[in-house]
Amino acid sequence: MSTHPNGDHRPHRPRPGVPVERRTRRDLLAAAVIALAVVATAAIVVTTGSAANSGFDPADTDQPEYGPTIEMPTSLRALWSHESTGAGAPLTTGGNLVTVDDDGELIGRDAGSGEEVWSYAHAGRLCAATYFSDSLVAAFDGAAGCSDVTALDPTTQQYTSTRQSAFSPAMQFRNTWTHALALGPDRLEIWRDDLVRTVEYGAVPAPQEAGMQPRSGCTLLTADLTDERFGVTERCPTDDSVRLTLSRTVPEDNREPKEIASAATGAEGLWIIDVSDEGVLALASRGGDWAVEWLTSPTEASTVLDLDAEPTHLPSTGTLSGDGEQARWFDGHATHAFDTATGAHTWSADGTTGPGHTVGHSQDPSAVTARDWVLLPVPGGFVVGEHDSGVRTAHLPATSADGDGVTGLAQVGDILYERRAGAVHAYKMST
Repeated sequence: MSTHPNGDHRPHRPRPGVPVERRTRRDLLAAAVIALAVVATAAIVVTTGSAANSGFDPADTDQPEYGPTIEMPTSLRALWSHESTGAGAPLTTGGNLVTVDDDGELIGRDAGSGEEVWSYAHAGRLCAATYFSDSLVAAFDGAAGCSDVTALDPTTQQYTSTRQSAFSPAMQFRNTWTHALALGPDRLEIWRDDLVRTVEYGAVPAPQEAGMQPRSGCTLLTADLTDERFGVTERCPTDDSVRLTLSRTVPEDNREPKEIASAATGAEGLWIIDVSDEGVLALASRGGDWAVEWLTSPTEASTVLDLDAEPTHLPSTGTLSGDGEQARWFDGHATHAFDTATGAHTWSADGTTGPGHTVGHSQDPSAVTARDWVLLPVPGGFVVGEHDSGVRTAHLPATSADGDGVTGLAQVGDILYERRAGAVHAYKMST
C-alpha cells in the first residue's frame, strides 16, 4: 500500500500507455536478496544500537497532568521521601516526580503517593535529564560520550524521539519550553522539542565541516538561552579574558552558528545567571572584585549587585532558579533575585539554603500560573516571601527539612518536592 499525496491508501494502477513493470525470475531473486539485506541490517541496529541497551517499563494507564496550586501555602505536611541522585530542583513532569537511582534508572512516581508507576533504564551512565515541551529528555553515555539521547512522553507513556551524536562525557541542560541547550566543556548543542538539532557550537568532529565554527580550542564555561538567542561564556587561547558570545537559537544552518556579538569581556571569570533578549545577567570576577553584572553586549556591562567576597557557590544548574520574570541565584549564604528584563537586583534573602521556588509557576506557557510568592528553604523549614519585594510573610516549619548541601525545590499540583542530601522529600501544601 502506498500513500497518495491526499492521504488516501490505494494501490497504484497502471497508467494508460505505460507498460506494467516486469517480474522475471532474476528480478524476484534480486528483490529477495535486497529484502534479506534490509532485515539483516535492521537486526544489527536493534541488537547493537541504543534501543538494545535501554528498557522502558511504561505505566498501565496514561499519567495525569496537574496545574500548579497558585495559592500561598499556610502549612506543610510531610508525606514521604525517596533517594535520588543529582542536584538542583527535583525532576518533575506534568504529573510525575522523577527520581534517579544510583545506576541512573529514571523512576516515574505518582505525584501524591510517591509510588513507582513507570521506569526507564539505559546501559550507559545518565549524563543529564530535563523536562520541556511535554517531553522528558535524558542523555546517557554511549559510544561517543553523552551521545545517546531519548525523549519520552510521560503522559501517554510513549517514546517520542531519539538522537545519537558525539558529545563530551559531561553534559548539563538549560531549556525554554520549546528548546533545550546541552552544554559540555568543548561543545554546545541546541535541540528542538523533536530533538532535531538547531545549533552545534564548539568542537565539531566532522572534518568536512571545518571552518564553519567561528573559533576553535575554546573551553565553554556556562550558557543559557531564549527561543531567539543563546549566550555562552568561554575561555579561548587567543583571549586574555573570558569571552561572551551571543548567537541565534535557530540559524539558517545548524552547522554554522549565527553570531550576534562576541568579544572578550575583560573579566577573569564570568558565569551566566540568565539570558534574556535584552541582556545577559552574570556573576563576574574582575581584579579580585566580585559582582553581578548586566551585560547588554560583551563589552558593555553595569554592576547591579556588589559582593563582599568570593561566593561559596557559583551560578550553576543547582544554584539557579526562576520563573521567566525573575532569576534567582543562591551564593551559599543568601538568595539574590533579579528582574530578567532589566537585570535589576530586586532583593536578597540571608540564611537560605537554596535558590527557592516560585509558588504556582509552571514552565508550560499554556498552564495557569501565578508569580505572587517565592518559597525559600531555610534550616528547619521554609519561608514564604513576596515575589517582587522578598518580604517574608510566613514561616512553614518542617522538621525533616535539614541536611547539608544546596536545597532544590519543585512543585506538581499541591505537592512540594525538596531535594537535599541525596533524597527527594514530598510535602502536602495546605492553604
